[in-house]
Amino acid sequence: MSVTSLSAYSQYFKKPAFTVHIPPTLYVAGSSVTGELELDANLLRDDDIERIYVELQGTLLTKNRIAADSREFKIVENEFLRRSTTLWVRDGSGPPALGDVMSIPFELQLPTDAPPSFGFETFMNNAHIRYAVEVTGVRTATFAVNRTVKFPIVVLSNDPIGSGTRAELKLGWPSEWGRLKVESGIRRYPWGDYSHAKMELIVPHMDTFPLFTDIPYSIIITALSAPVKRKGNEGPDKNLYPPIPRSASELDFEMRRFVDMETPYKPSNPEEHVVDIISKAHTPIPPVEVEIGDYLWVPEQGRQDRGRWQRSVTFHSHMNLWYTPTFLTEELKIKYTLLLRVEFPGSGNALRIVMPITIGSGVETSIPLDPASPKTIDLPS
Repeated sequence: MSVTSLSAYSQYFKKPAFTVHIPPTLYVAGSSVTGELELDANLLRDDDIERIYVELQGTLLTKNRIAADSREFKIVENEFLRRSTTLWVRDGSGPPALGDVMSIPFELQLPTDAPPSFGFETFMNNAHIRYAVEVTGVRTATFAVNRTVKFPIVVLSNDPIGSGTRAELKLGWPSEWGRLKVESGIRRYPWGDYSHAKMELIVPHMDTFPLFTDIPYSIIITALSAPVKRKGNEGPDKNLYPPIPRSASELDFEMRRFVDMETPYKPSNPEEHVVDIISKAHTPIPPVEVEIGDYLWVPEQGRQDRGRWQRSVTFHSHMNLWYTPTFLTEELKIKYTLLLRVEFPGSGNALRIVMPITIGSGVETSIPLDPASPKTIDLPS
């Protein structure tokens, strides 16, 4: 990634007075941001640039509408990071020049407790954490405007625990699994005996869900009919209730984000839909494997001619997260929840699992990025 600063003189000759090079990188809190300043001493002199300095910037901003029908906002800005160093001065106190063109490397360190890059935008609420490297050529002539170039960068929290979890996931997750379960009696009409439905969500038992890694999950749905009579070895009725879902398109599985911040009204924790893991609206990516079990006859105690039909279906797949990790500052608190829901015919016959999760970066060191296929987090532009 390179950005140039062109004066009127250098624009005429299509040559920049100075150029800044920063390799594409996903940075981790506590790591160094490195780059290189390439400058032309003759063009700097012609452009009246007296010195050049670089600054590492971090800014947290919240912007909340006063009321739904208002155009006024309450804006809070916290410039929590400003670290700078001078790279070149005209009087020769900077690095010695080898001819007219020289290259000057620089390095600025991120704080170990730097919060991750973040973006949240709704009609009522906005919140951002943004980082940038800004290089300024200072011009001291009357009415002169400084030459400035700015590079946005993305920062993640340091996550040594999640890094170990990420390594285990890549090996096929040899550790324990977590299981959440919900079940309820259901019926198609407001009369008659109840059938029974159960849904289970199975995921690796881990403290944090790391980024950029396949996280396997399974969903098991079991349906048990109301008591029925059975003659001999006959099978179930084709209209047996409740039917099990036969396709992933019959499920809703999503991740939601809650943003706790100070607002001029209550509540102060707006939420947003982040991603559909499985949706009725489109084919899931990655694909979901479906295993439909056979019917199983469950007789009542002491009777073979009366009982219930049971059938299960299992959905297998994985999720891969690329969202801002969970974090907490004085101004913002970010939380995530997985929400799984399935509906059966009839009024109010829905099963719902809500699973709060903590997302960690899963990385301990900065990651060089391939410009053709950058691995980064999903942020509003």
